[in-house]
Amino acid sequence: MRSRANDAAILAGLFWCAGGIDLNQPQLDRVLLLITGAVLLGLSVRGHDQGPYVAWYAVIIGASERFSRIPFLDGSDVLRATQEALVNLLQGLDPYTVPLTSTIPPGSPLVYPPGELVWYLPAHLVFGDLTRVDTWAGILTTAAIAAVGARAGWERVALPAMLYATWGIGAFRAIDGSNDVSAAFMAVLGLALLVFADRSTRFGRVCFILSAIALGWAVAFKQFAVVLLPLVLRHLAVAGRDWRRYGLISLVTIGVFVLPFLLWDPGAFLSQQMATITFHQEVWGANLPALLQRYVEVDGLLPAFFAAEILVTLAALAIGLRARIPTIGVATLAACGIILIALLLAKWTTQPYFAYLGGLASMGLALVDRDARAGQNAGRADLAAPAS
Repeated sequence: MRSRANDAAILAGLFWCAGGIDLNQPQLDRVLLLITGAVLLGLSVRGHDQGPYVAWYAVIIGASERFSRIPFLDGSDVLRATQEALVNLLQGLDPYTVPLTSTIPPGSPLVYPPGELVWYLPAHLVFGDLTRVDTWAGILTTAAIAAVGARAGWERVALPAMLYATWGIGAFRAIDGSNDVSAAFMAVLGLALLVFADRSTRFGRVCFILSAIALGWAVAFKQFAVVLLPLVLRHLAVAGRDWRRYGLISLVTIGVFVLPFLLWDPGAFLSQQMATITFHQEVWGANLPALLQRYVEVDGLLPAFFAAEILVTLAALAIGLRARIPTIGVATLAACGIILIALLLAKWTTQPYFAYLGGLASMGLALVDRDARAGQNAGRADLAAPAS
């Protein structure tokens, strides 16, 4: 059956091809993708269902967009700091107590939980280089969005997958030295696994456990996921799933990552983690204080903005946790909205944070009609399980 969303996704891919081909030295992959897109669109408008092919067309485009970019070595200092912390850890030193020399400015705190270090450890051990980890994470994020089409419907995932695949900022932030693309992938992976987590098969039960582990790891990777996990748990309760078991698995996962370092030096670890909201003192970035600073003096307003950042974010989360969240996608988009509130009220907000939200929002859009009940085709319209 023809889907206008599929047509729109193909057209977006064709737009990307037209804009991405080097006219002086046309790239083989992009010319072939242009031809492939034209064929897919032709078949689709003739009424042939191209859903699975469109979804994976987006994955290939996402790979071409990201692999064509050369890592930006003078970008963010996050991966430099991560690699330095890994070197310290492998030498038997507590990475949360040793001052970092590669950050800007030197001596900046290591504000990322241990799950971030574990994620990058294999690349450090095998290649001694972390610069392409987020490139792969961006491609895998597109693949995860595409893969859930097998359960949620290909016509629902094609356009979100293509939008993320062709998003230039998302691709740039996968090579600029930040870690937000990888952090988003871990959360997206947990959501994707939850789509396959039906109760009637061993595969589904394994996916349920792996989803809880992935979202626990996401929390232990970057603090943004602290907002996402409880909203997913709320949806699981509304959908009649075993949210307590899911939450316990996630908490155990977080504990496995965090407890060794917390016990190693509690004061150092906690102070470094709290620095995520206190370290940057200047007003800068995509937020309301920086916008107002263009017109008025905002220094006197900063305490009020900080209080609002904490209180309004917590209030929005509390409202979300009291709502009957009907689908996985709604839970995800609600988390994006709450995080956006915090980013807009903060005094320092960098663009990679929005790359994190972009990955989550793309998956949220793909799953906006998909609930977490056991039934293969369960949807929002017939969701009637009691909340717990």
